[in-house]
Amino acid sequence: MTKGREPDLLDRLAATLAARSDVRFEIAATDADRAIAYRLRHDAVTEKQWSSETGSGIERDEFDDTALQLIGWRHGTAVCCGRLVLPPGPLPTEVACGIVVQPVGRVVDVGRMVLAPVARGPDKTIFVALLAALYLQVRRQGFTTGCGMMAVNARVLLRHLGIGLDVLGEDRPYWGVQRAPVRFDVSLHGSTVLERWVTG
Repeated sequence: MTKGREPDLLDRLAATLAARSDVRFEIAATDADRAIAYRLRHDAVTEKQWSSETGSGIERDEFDDTALQLIGWRHGTAVCCGRLVLPPGPLPTEVACGIVVQPVGRVVDVGRMVLAPVARGPDKTIFVALLAALYLQVRRQGFTTGCGMMAVNARVLLRHLGIGLDVLGEDRPYWGVQRAPVRFDVSLHGSTVLERWVTG
């Protein structure tokens, strides 16, 4: 397989993984849609007891003013969401850790990934679909490199999927649990990802 074909094949693979579940992914286009993402996040924070603040019914921060909110819908119900904070920075991961993620101005912060209880399962189909849909949105915005704060279980899953991670610092309390800053560029690990999914 030639290097030139990998990005196109990765995009097709991501589209297949995103469509494998019965979830339809869309970027929130209205304040009402964005509020749905904030409520999903609030419910996850409350359920997992990541915060003692529960009165507002939403979970949002200063980065949400310009972020893209990706929502997954199943049978008319929002079941998952994720957030993309586009450059220029500072990005949430950079602010949380006091670092600058390279290449400056070419990194998208991927985070606030949440699944409603009805969307969870041992096979992680919907979570993988959410990851794939977020990747496709990063590509549509013209980027391939992402960063974020990831817990150990998420780092293990991404490596299992064939996605290499650069861990940029130690685990620290972030959004309720211990997470470490990571950087990833799926295009650099295209052959690994494709081998994992295409050849099984």
